[in-house]
Amino acid sequence: MKNEEKNAFWGCIIVGIALVGGIIMAGCISPPEEVHKQELVVGISTDVDNWYLDKFPYGDARFVWSQVYETLVRLDTDLKIQPGLAEYWETPDDGRTWVFHLRKGVKFHDGTPFNATAVVFSYSNISFVRKVTLGNVDHVEALDEYSVKFVSKRPIPVSHYITHVAWPIMSPTCVDGKGEFVKPIGTGPFKFENQIKDQEVVLVRNDDYWGEEPTFEKIIFKVIPEVATRVMALETKEVDMIMKVPEFEVARLEVEPNIEVYRKLTTFTDFLQFNCEKEPFNDTKVRKAVAYAVDTEKLVKTVLEDVGEPANGRPLSPVMLYSKPDLKLYKYNPEKTKELLSEAGWKDTDGDGIVDKDGKPFKVSLLVERGAWTPPRFIPMSEAIQGALRKGGIDVEMQVLEPGAVIKREREGNFDMILRTGYFVWGSYPRHFFLHYSKCPYGHYKTEEYDRLVDLADSTVDTKEQEKLYHELQDMVIEEVPAFYLVHEEKIVAANSYVKGYTITAEDPWLNLDGVYLEGKT
Repeated sequence: MKNEEKNAFWGCIIVGIALVGGIIMAGCISPPEEVHKQELVVGISTDVDNWYLDKFPYGDARFVWSQVYETLVRLDTDLKIQPGLAEYWETPDDGRTWVFHLRKGVKFHDGTPFNATAVVFSYSNISFVRKVTLGNVDHVEALDEYSVKFVSKRPIPVSHYITHVAWPIMSPTCVDGKGEFVKPIGTGPFKFENQIKDQEVVLVRNDDYWGEEPTFEKIIFKVIPEVATRVMALETKEVDMIMKVPEFEVARLEVEPNIEVYRKLTTFTDFLQFNCEKEPFNDTKVRKAVAYAVDTEKLVKTVLEDVGEPANGRPLSPVMLYSKPDLKLYKYNPEKTKELLSEAGWKDTDGDGIVDKDGKPFKVSLLVERGAWTPPRFIPMSEAIQGALRKGGIDVEMQVLEPGAVIKREREGNFDMILRTGYFVWGSYPRHFFLHYSKCPYGHYKTEEYDRLVDLADSTVDTKEQEKLYHELQDMVIEEVPAFYLVHEEKIVAANSYVKGYTITAEDPWLNLDGVYLEGKT
């Protein structure tokens, strides 16, 4: 909002008060002028370990990226696709090529123009994005200064793929003449000023921003890895708001008079991934036995203190596109667990409480990550799962490892189960199904029919046909159980009550600061 508009606006307010005795008309409220000198301090759990597209930004780095960088297509707070740096887009041949018409007059933080050259740079020169996210895109070409075309090997929904903040548009000037990364340069509402490793990242307002004028003069992201310390920093007003509040702190913070807790079901779902390529989980009956042994409703109620939604095997959060409402879900049934294990040849022949087969007890490992960006709920959830499976006759050894060790074991196929969340999830598009695709290195599940459905679903732009295919895939996941889906995650953000105008978003890595300001901070 420009200064002339603000002056006229507040004039409207004053006249309104005089005419109606102090009643301010709905929709005429805006932050006062002085807020534009304010600084917002946000507590995050992990530092920004990478600013360039050659590596995926992990953990809370994405909240910072979402202020500096922007995408061609963006999502609103309820995951509806909206124009971003592209004003509109079209596919002339049912998804094989996509043409994006770019917003004119946008500048990068260093003053260089945003144009088709920058888009081609961002999506053609970065091998990581091409291979992992847009592997089926053959090339990206500039049609003119403000139009680009994505040409793919087969029809794919490019407009959905590029909404994630981890795949933004960067200025070609962010690298030097040797192609080495120099500095983060985006088009976002805030620009990079300074970073002290593992302590803080400082961003300043982009006064030339093309969209709504940013409210704050500066944003300081404080890196506070420990959960308890991060919550304490909020309560003592060392920080104004904190991201990803752990479930076990929600109830207490919700009754604090000077703190606001924001909750919204997000796109992420926690799940037990099975290694379907080796015993005992190469047997569908055994995987189903585990599904019936875990009471996900009790898990949410007791372990997560009523934060999140029981999945009962549902692979897609209800907020996701094409999430099937009438799936036949799993319900806790210990007798069914015993029955299925028996049918698979597993019985307790020696009375020790653990089923066995051919003289071998049913003993498996459960890998759990321990890292700065790992959800704190993972350890208590794993312990609850371990106890539930023990009652079902399955001996589970929890192995809590650093993320790198878990990735190594998983790639080697040296695991039985892994507790995970998300994976191939961004925006509302159900690309998560690629996790169980035979060519995915993380899946450990191979079925021709599943691959066929994934290929068909991802290569049509006919929404009715696509919905039908994704519903079939959900039915197949329920029946085949390549993974057992436990809990649909709630995104939790907490702020001091003087933080005004915040709206929580359903997309996990997005921090929406449009219209946010501080009122009465002392």
